[in-house]
Amino acid sequence: MSRTPKIKQSQTPVDDLRRVREKIHDECGGDLRKLAARANKTAEEYRQKLGLKVVQPPARESRRDGTGG
Repeated sequence: MSRTPKIKQSQTPVDDLRRVREKIHDECGGDLRKLAARANKTAEEYRQKLGLKVVQPPARESRRDGTGG
């Protein structure tokens, strides 16, 4: 019979995520522009670290409703 390891309530992944969200909220104060700037900065740091290039998405077709009719 296999036993699953017991995880303390304060060490669950949900609690880890909650701490990260609270830290980001404290840094940005609920300002969406600050949050976006922080996300862009972090993405750029990882692009440079991993040696990735920025790729432009393909052009959209003229129809925007997706019905094709």
